[in-house]
Amino acid sequence: MKHPFNRRTVLRAGASIAAAAMVPAWAQAQPTLRFAAVFSDKDIRADMMRMFAKDIEADFKVEMHLNSTLFRQGTELVALQRDNLEMGNISPQDISRQVPAWSLLTSAYLFRDANHLNAFFASDLGAQMKKMVEDQLKVKILGPTFFGTRHVGLKPKKRINTPADMAGIKLRMPPGDTWQLLGRSLGATTPACRLGPSTARTTRCPTSRT
Repeated sequence: MKHPFNRRTVLRAGASIAAAAMVPAWAQAQPTLRFAAVFSDKDIRADMMRMFAKDIEADFKVEMHLNSTLFRQGTELVALQRDNLEMGNISPQDISRQVPAWSLLTSAYLFRDANHLNAFFASDLGAQMKKMVEDQLKVKILGPTFFGTRHVGLKPKKRINTPADMAGIKLRMPPGDTWQLLGRSLGATTPACRLGPSTARTTRCPTSRT
């Protein structure tokens, strides 16, 4: 089976799955691709990466570093750019810090479902957005990741049908303008709290309890 990888170039992957654009030639028989992400091994995205690793195992070994064990949250993109990492699950928010046009893709309610998301990245406009990243950051987007509809666990008993119904609800969101805007566009108040591999870490932000 042919893969879009060879020993001279690797498409490094973002939430989009992203990868560093150029990698030196490997001397070993089976090169190792290090993948770093903040999510845990129980996450559906971890299953996705295990499927990916299985698909290319004849040519590459995928080494997964989850729970921010290799690089802390938000630093994976820079690691790709510095050739310290081969693949990562990079959020549009992280990309938008260096490519402001990507802030558009951080908006809530932008995509209806996985088909809509994939259709966008397969379109001419999606190709333009990916080319911006490759040209400006020297990182190539392999494809978007979609892991289902987000659910908010509410502490108060309140029926939520519209963003207006979220008024007064405190929603934990990572720091940064784009993450905070996403939370506010959902209608919530958004105390900044760095998200980690477990919910235990988020309890360190007591003012953000929902």
